[in-house]
Amino acid sequence: MIRTTFTAAALAFAAAFTSAPSQAEIIKAECKLSKYGDSPLTEIFPCEFRQSAGNAQIWSKNWSFEFLAVDQGKSYVRINSNPLSFHRLGKYSLFVFQNGMPAQEFER
Repeated sequence: MIRTTFTAAALAFAAAFTSAPSQAEIIKAECKLSKYGDSPLTEIFPCEFRQSAGNAQIWSKNWSFEFLAVDQGKSYVRINSNPLSFHRLGKYSLFVFQNGMPAQEFER
């Protein structure tokens, strides 16, 4: 009887944590966008950043980006460094400064 009760309690506890949808934390950050091509552009702006299961979303007042884990290495390159960066070759590079490092001080 004790074993059955313990097993039922353990299963209920596990179900409570595995069935709840996960929510990724939204981080306020600073972004630097460098666009390439005929109309090159470099812009630094405040942004918000969220990542979950390898997917990343970055958005601001004027920009919105989504990088799906399944597309990594195919349509973009992700570099997990400080700053975190996403590169769509020949189009743009996006740098995400999450820890207070000002984008103005970063040269690349």
